[in-house]
Amino acid sequence: FMMEEQLLSLLQKVRDDRDEEARTELNDLLRKHPEARFIMTRVLVDEQALVSHLRDQKIVSILDAEEETSVESSRKGVAFRLLTWPQQIAAVLVAGTVLGLLGIGVVWALNSPESEARAVSVSNGDFEDSLGLVKREFPTSFGYWAGDPAEVIEEPDGNRILRFLETANVTGKPNGGASASNVFQLIDLSSLQQEWNTENSDSQFTLELSARFRRESSPTDAKLPKIAGSCTIHLYQAEPDAIGKAWPQVISEAVAIGNKVVRLKPGEEGKRVTASCILEPEANLALISVNVNARKPSITPIRLGGYFVDNVKLTVIRQPNLPVRIVK
Repeated sequence: FMMEEQLLSLLQKVRDDRDEEARTELNDLLRKHPEARFIMTRVLVDEQALVSHLRDQKIVSILDAEEETSVESSRKGVAFRLLTWPQQIAAVLVAGTVLGLLGIGVVWALNSPESEARAVSVSNGDFEDSLGLVKREFPTSFGYWAGDPAEVIEEPDGNRILRFLETANVTGKPNGGASASNVFQLIDLSSLQQEWNTENSDSQFTLELSARFRRESSPTDAKLPKIAGSCTIHLYQAEPDAIGKAWPQVISEAVAIGNKVVRLKPGEEGKRVTASCILEPEANLALISVNVNARKPSITPIRLGGYFVDNVKLTVIRQPNLPVRIVK
């Protein structure tokens, strides 16, 4: 048990902190101790899935199975892939950030190059350029926030922040679900795709959407024990005004989806949430949203109380595909 704990701790350090000492220690353990190799073989669980990832050199997002989902899909539909902790480790190994095992073989990442990150413009991502209610509609063009009832307020220190007011049905369709409050923005990806030539690139591209959520105590807290905030990315090959017309059925036509959820207790310190998904070359726009979900079925609005979000950022990350060799 202690050996397994040590291995998982080292993997975490390599993945999150790029700790070279941890990488060296992990390599030594795998080379010198049969027990370590046995544990890693068991932890990886699905050798065939790992082989598949190695062959196409694609990585799905690394997420917590209880509260977070990340989806990579084709235009035929959204294929949901929910990763458990062993599968997270496999994804890390595929990324070439650590040494691991494939059956009795060792997977070596060769000359790991550094990734490149660049900010993608989000209009009024810090909410400093507006004040008052956001537009009550589904956005039909790029560059503005719109959606369910929410408002930008100014705090005593002068900072402006988005406050969610109540859940709603953004489409206004009769009997539509109203358990969440979503605030959307459409992002044009065409220039980014052209600039980095993603269709013919040897690199893998990932989009990361992050925001900081905060929850204050309010009179409705007792009625909403499971309320949660989240960031969501939907990627489409479509015209901007077409998404809202077919929402939410159009979700099944997304070429990729990423989602990250956080639950906060009233008065708890704010948390930064980051959702990610693979940037598929055919995607010409991203629909990003920050939202709060009451997590209870409803077709009527629910007052939300003290849920806030700020500092919304979108980042594209280019990571060169890594050559891999398998040594028996």
